[in-house]
Amino acid sequence: MDVIKTYLDNVFAAYPQTGELQKLRRDMLANMEEKYVMLRQGGKSEHEAAYGVIADFGNMEELTAELGLETKDKKIEETTFLPCNDAQTYLAMSRQSGVLVGFGVWLILAGVSTVIFLNGSVILLFPAIAIAVALFIVNGNRMSEYESYEETPLRMDSITHEIITKERAAFMPRSTVMIAGGVAFIILGAGGIASINLPVSIFLNIIGFSVFLFIFAGTYSSAFDVLLGKGDYSNKIAEKKVGRIIGTIAAIYWPIVSAIGLWQLFIGNSYFWLSWVIGGVLFGGISGGLAVWFGTKEE
Repeated sequence: MDVIKTYLDNVFAAYPQTGELQKLRRDMLANMEEKYVMLRQGGKSEHEAAYGVIADFGNMEELTAELGLETKDKKIEETTFLPCNDAQTYLAMSRQSGVLVGFGVWLILAGVSTVIFLNGSVILLFPAIAIAVALFIVNGNRMSEYESYEETPLRMDSITHEIITKERAAFMPRSTVMIAGGVAFIILGAGGIASINLPVSIFLNIIGFSVFLFIFAGTYSSAFDVLLGKGDYSNKIAEKKVGRIIGTIAAIYWPIVSAIGLWQLFIGNSYFWLSWVIGGVLFGGISGGLAVWFGTKEE
């Protein structure tokens, strides 16, 4: 029961402690305690009942918006409150995303391997690519709902934050094993080609399985970073600003680079393609410089 009270204390701490808000908190606590008792009577343990109640907690942003309440801190207004069940749903979807994308890439490499195995026949290649592309499209549509998570700082109560942190800590050793295992498989496969004439078709499938491990581990690890604001997602506000500016620059920059390249081709310069190479290097420097500058500025 104390877990539920602590949870509500953390959620409501971001808002002015008005009489209306206190009444809302008391009503919600009563409802949550009632549900907790029902779950305990239904055979759930204290832990399962408490976190079951928390998982069903509604969106605090919607409740306070209806009451016309604003947060005490301007920085908090720039964040999005994420209930425990939404965070868990996002992790589950990210885990499935890693499987879908990883399997799709593996399927494409498997299709290429059949071309070698069947002496140039592409009868299985295009079906494999078609299925893989379908998986990519389905996954893209499923994950589009969560794009804002990568751009907006997320705010969770301390209980949810603790749960996600523990889950991340439990997964990271497995992620390390997956990445190390994938690298080991590729090295062993390359060694097999050099020492025992391992067929290239089998080697491609080994690479496909290794890439599957890389993608799954990377996707799921990134999901934890998104929720906890770690790694590449430690300063989402700055990243969002940088993204907008880089997008605006790119809309002007690349047409100019392409025009220069086409002009070089028109006048007969055989090194016209260097326009895109040099342009790419310069654009990378511009993007990196902006990211560093904005990151420093935000700090």
